[in-house]
Amino acid sequence: MLNLNWNIIWTFVNLIILYILLRKFLFGPITAMMEKREGEIKSSLDNASAAKQEAAALKAAYTDKLKTAEAAAGDIIKSAKEEAKAKRDEIISKAKEDAGNIVLNANKQIELEKERSISEAKSEIASLVMDAALKAAKNGDVSESAVDSFILEVGEAK
Repeated sequence: MLNLNWNIIWTFVNLIILYILLRKFLFGPITAMMEKREGEIKSSLDNASAAKQEAAALKAAYTDKLKTAEAAAGDIIKSAKEEAKAKRDEIISKAKEDAGNIVLNANKQIELEKERSISEAKSEIASLVMDAALKAAKNGDVSESAVDSFILEVGEAK
């Protein structure tokens, strides 16, 4: 038969008591602390994941806003270019119109000056002819040489 030694039984009893004590005072608090720490880590990971998703959503929103702003800037630049082109065309047409008016006024002025000069020349020629006729009538000499000498005198006087 088996011979049981009381030392072996007390060793088993001590091991069982030690296991119960360790489980209650050591494993319980350590397990609770590990579960608490695991919960904190999961919470931190969930918060980090949520922050990452929020950052990705914000980045997407900012990217969309940037694209919208770039499109708006392009539209503004396009409209400014069109406005500048229209203004340029308006200025050029106004300048051409002004230049045409200046040329027209200058031509009118030239024509008036020409008519005035012709009128003055006609009146002076008429005056010279009258003077020549009077002189010829006074002298009684209507020859070609008398007319030539009169023209020379008038030319030197002027």
